[in-house]
Formats: sequence, structure tokens, C-alpha cells
Amino acid sequence: MIQGIYTAAMGMTPLMQKQEQIANNLANINTTGFKQSGLFTKTYQKYITNDQRQPFADIQMKPDEVYIDYSEGPMKSTNNQLDFAIHGSGFFAIMTAEGEQYTRNGNFAVNPGGLLVTSDGSRVMSNDGYLRLDPHKQVTVTDKGAITQDGELRGYLKIVDFEKPYNMIRSGESRMRPLDPEAKPRASSGYAINQGYLEGSNVSIVKNMVGMISAYRMFESDQKALHAQDETLEKAVNQVGRLQ
Repeated sequence: MIQGIYTAAMGMTPLMQKQEQIANNLANINTTGFKQSGLFTKTYQKYITNDQRQPFADIQMKPDEVYIDYSEGPMKSTNNQLDFAIHGSGFFAIMTAEGEQYTRNGNFAVNPGGLLVTSDGSRVMSNDGYLRLDPHKQVTVTDKGAITQDGELRGYLKIVDFEKPYNMIRSGESRMRPLDPEAKPRASSGYAINQGYLEGSNVSIVKNMVGMISAYRMFESDQKALHAQDETLEKAVNQVGRLQ
């Protein structure tokens, strides 16, 4: 009976973590460049031998790892000359207070110093450093990231990629960085820049809502099983074998 309580409780743990991932996905449904995440779980059996040399199975659900879905989100037209979307594989390289990081959010602006920056002030990288623009002149960007003003080349957007499958973690503000600090980015080749567009979140409302309902029902079932096991244990302790 104690084993049953333990198994039911272990089954509830990954379901709570799954709900957290789904809630985070739904909260970022309108976040530019956001990539939805999910939770891998694994079931394993641990065989232990009792006094009669007869094994019994300890079946548990364990959270394995959080994964990120890197599929491309929908392209949304903004008609803003400083909004860029990557169609294909790769990330914009930006310089943050924590060092170089990577994003699919191309909602950029020009700061008072003339540097191209993200919404949180991080500097957008070029192949040769930072991109400095005249805020009063028209900006034109080619599909390969060449930025010009009045026919003068200002630099190339630094679009990088990593070995797939990606092994990256979130660092806030739609930014990502490799889990391995030694992982080096390489120049992306399979991409095109769309000026005047932003990449929307790839969160599927239907998929996440179905997942949330399913996880809630499974959690509720485990909760009922836990309660039933607890009641049975209480009767065994307080009633069975009582002297009349």
C-alpha cells in the first residue's frame, strides 16, 4: 500500500512540471520569436528482491528533460523597416550584458548612439562588430542580411547556427544560448531575411489546451488513487486486527 502511495505521488510530479511548461507556452503566445517547449518523461522499472527471492516492480514516472520546439513560427507583416524575420535556419547574434546570445526576435530599433539594438537595448551584431545606422535615412536589407542606406553598405547581419539537434537553453527576453559554453556558432547558410516582417510564436493553442486538459485529468486520477491508497492504509492500521 505504501508502494502504491509512492507510485501515485511520483506520477503527479512530472504532470505538474508539464502543466508549468504548457502555462509558459500559452503566456507567450504573442511573444515574437518564442519557441514552445514540452517535457519528456520516462518510465522505468527497478527490480528489488525480497526475502523469498521474488522480484517486484517499482514503476515510476520521471521527468527526463525539457525540450524546445524550434519549428518556424508564422510570418507577420509590420511594414517597419527595422523589423526582420529569419526564414529558415539560424539566429540573430546579439551582444548582451552576459555576452553574446541568440534570438529569433528581429524587432530592432536604432538607439541614440546610432547602434541597431533589440527592444531591451542589446546590440545587434554584424559580421564585423556592431551595426551603426543613421536614424534619419531609409534602411534596406537584402535576403542575406546586407544592410544599406542611400546605397552605402552598413554591414551584414550576423546570422549564426549551431549543430542540430540544438542543445540550447532560454536566457530571457526571447534569447537563447548553448548549454555547453564551449559550443561555437557557425555562419548559417539556409536562411533568408524578410524585411518588414516578424516571426510570430510557434505555440499551438489547440495542442497546448488539449495537453493541459489531458495532464489535469491524469493528475486528478493519480490524486484519487493516492487518496484511495491512503484510506486503505488507514483502515489497515486502525481497524484490521483490533481486539474486540
